[in-house]
Amino acid sequence: MGNIGREYAAEYEILELVKLKLYQRMHGLAPVLGALEFCVENRKQEGKEGFLTDGRRVFLDAGKLRLDFLEDSGRLCLEILHMLCHCLLGHPFRAWREGGKRDRERERGQRAWDRECDWEAWKLARELWGSPLPLLKEADRLLEEGKEEEAQELLFVDSHEGWLRLDGRQAAWWQGQGEKLLKSGAPKGKRKAGASPGSRERRLVPAAGERGDYRSVLRGLSAWQEETGLNQEEFQYSWYAYGLQLYGNLPLIEPLEYREERKVSDLAIVIDTSGSCEKELVQVFLEETRGILEQEKLFFSRFCLHILQCDNRVQKDDCIRSREEFERYLENLVIRGGGGTDFRPAFWRIGELRRDGELKDLKGILYFTDGCGRYPEEEPDYQVWFVMLQGHFDTIDMPGWIHRLVLEEKRRT
Repeated sequence: MGNIGREYAAEYEILELVKLKLYQRMHGLAPVLGALEFCVENRKQEGKEGFLTDGRRVFLDAGKLRLDFLEDSGRLCLEILHMLCHCLLGHPFRAWREGGKRDRERERGQRAWDRECDWEAWKLARELWGSPLPLLKEADRLLEEGKEEEAQELLFVDSHEGWLRLDGRQAAWWQGQGEKLLKSGAPKGKRKAGASPGSRERRLVPAAGERGDYRSVLRGLSAWQEETGLNQEEFQYSWYAYGLQLYGNLPLIEPLEYREERKVSDLAIVIDTSGSCEKELVQVFLEETRGILEQEKLFFSRFCLHILQCDNRVQKDDCIRSREEFERYLENLVIRGGGGTDFRPAFWRIGELRRDGELKDLKGILYFTDGCGRYPEEEPDYQVWFVMLQGHFDTIDMPGWIHRLVLEEKRRT
């Protein structure tokens, strides 16, 4: 995100809401959203039109961002996705080359190229979105009626100035992200693109007959805390926009810059990587955890998540501080371990982190394990949840202070 001036605080809040909505619909967009710097500015005052991306940054006109959000927040999500699709398709680094054409021919060629790029980007956006886009249907209707300019105006989002500034490495990175999204970036609830109808997906759900719900467990590890940012419940965009329209740059009401929310600020997840560990199930468990935290909006904008891999010693300790980092961690997950099981080293490591002020607001930890191992002698002053698979755990020596959540592996087409 660019430098956030006070005058654009509300616009940056709108932007964060839109990015979160896109991420919740398509988790695979996390690396793409994290790769771009988003800058809000008064582009209209500088004589520029709409939005713009050059493959490194996205420039957003404050007035258009605000009004588009008020009119249709869903359309604004699609506009941001449209610009991401330009990058995924490589448009910013293979723009139309005019050659030796005359001025009129150059102008016609540039307009045709711009139209082609916009249509390609919208079609890819429709594929990634996973459902029909009414604006594309309307544009098709206008074209059938010979109203080409009206169709182009309907689909206009961003200026294409500043293209051809990416180097080869950036171009290859964007291409790779596009291929990933087309293979596995389908929205939640849709069958993944490229997957055969008969493919089976592994999931973890609360086991039948067992008490406890995973969402409730994660909510129980949250705490009330003041969060900087726009208070959606007490701020009305309509009055804000009306003031700007009536008095220029003077809103009738300023947004509150803080809100009280109950979320997770510090969390530790420990993965038992002893010989019985299966990487795919670890991946499913972490994906399920990440999905619930995102769906329930349980993370503060600033949080500290430590994921420890431990068999009879701590093999790996990764600190994650953003949703994008969590996504990258899951994409590049490597399991280390394979020895016996001793739970104590993980608790010792968490104790060190707390003493160092790293997990000062820790309310509890999640330990994905089969329960077979050596336990600490003393109960810690935070909740401990052992997350275990039905039929694959042992509780004979488990201390009474450990909470248990039993999950069942489900396979579905």
